[in-house]
Amino acid sequence: MTRAAINVLGATGATYDFVTQGNTVVTSARLSTGVYQITGCLGMVPFPPVDDGWGYTVNQVDWRADVETDFSDNLLTVTVTKDGQPYDLKHMITLHILVPDAPVVQMPQPVAEPEVVTDA
Repeated sequence: MTRAAINVLGATGATYDFVTQGNTVVTSARLSTGVYQITGCLGMVPFPPVDDGWGYTVNQVDWRADVETDFSDNLLTVTVTKDGQPYDLKHMITLHILVPDAPVVQMPQPVAEPEVVTDA
């Protein structure tokens, strides 16, 4: 598995940016107020001591929002509430997720140049 970071816009659930060295198509969508779904990932990067994951971050305009994540049936669901009510993020959330590894690329072996013989 490879780590990736995805930014999901709060108003629409659209993927704003996706950074990875893995091999997958990851998409995001807003299902309803405060509920976002990410497809194509393998869940969140675990927190220490299992791994060195950092989970998620939200912009400071949304600092009082509560975030819960659930990964089941190959779907990552992010639920955001504020004061106990569903809440659409004003900015975005960055999620630290796992994705499948990129395939190993085999480099072709260099072909030896034929030796040039010159008459002396």
